[in-house]
Amino acid sequence: MCGKDNYMSTDMDFASKVPRRTYATTIDEQLEQLKTDEMLIQFADSRKKLSLDPYRPIYHFVNPEGMLNDPNGLCYWQGEYHLFYQAYPPEDPRQHWGHAISDDLVHWKDLPLAIYPGIEECCFSGATLVEEDRVIAMYHGTRAGNIVAISSDPLLLNWEKIPGNPVIPVISADANGLPYRVFDPCIWKEKDGYYALSGSYRDGDIFDNCRMTQHLFFSQDLGRWVYLGQLIEDDIFTSPGEDGAVPYFWHIGDKHILLFASHQRGSQYLLGNYDKANHKIQALFSWSIQFWSVRTRRCSCSLRHAGW
Repeated sequence: MCGKDNYMSTDMDFASKVPRRTYATTIDEQLEQLKTDEMLIQFADSRKKLSLDPYRPIYHFVNPEGMLNDPNGLCYWQGEYHLFYQAYPPEDPRQHWGHAISDDLVHWKDLPLAIYPGIEECCFSGATLVEEDRVIAMYHGTRAGNIVAISSDPLLLNWEKIPGNPVIPVISADANGLPYRVFDPCIWKEKDGYYALSGSYRDGDIFDNCRMTQHLFFSQDLGRWVYLGQLIEDDIFTSPGEDGAVPYFWHIGDKHILLFASHQRGSQYLLGNYDKANHKIQALFSWSIQFWSVRTRRCSCSLRHAGW
């Protein structure tokens, strides 16, 4: 497990102890490689052994081995749905991004681990953005900051962190959490470039008197990010002590919805009007779901496992 993320480390080697393989870039070659992939063979063996556990889920997706944490970055790429999640491989039980694939959101096949710690201690929550020729993952790397990785092969097996990571480094915030605390991001694109949130808290202590906040950043090239300020001002819906972890922000009809999870009260959403000129959302309605880490494109859906 990782500790509190309150500083950036520059003198420690966080490279994963899990062997990492580079895969081919055509679908036929990739499928052939997966037939004899050592990690998938290990996953299949683990699933077979764990299938004897009467309490192990048989319909909801569950990881093939070790512990399971937040699902992340659900996306649709070249005719398949890709689900990422925080995996704890036994060879190195820190959060890596696990990976599964489906063509119907019900039957899932394991894929090798996608993103490994390196400059970061652990790979925490994040989101994906699908473009015409690539998929962008943005996630929180503990003790480093928010990190961007890119993949473009058919099964999204090969992920590379872009130069200059962490693109939004951890900084020393003041007692009020200002100018900002770097934590769980989500990413989207508008006409002028890329936008990302960092869900956090400010003006007090978490679980006590703090306020939920969503810090907004902008980039034209994914490498250099500019801080724009807070997406929400004068929030009247969340209670003191709440934070805004694992945010996701997108349009729904003529409104925009912000979905996030408070460590105090669980998952919630705010629905309102998004002012693109000033990059602010005026929340008009709120709802608390009262359970943890479930959101569109990051949902813990009902899933049935199927092997290769």
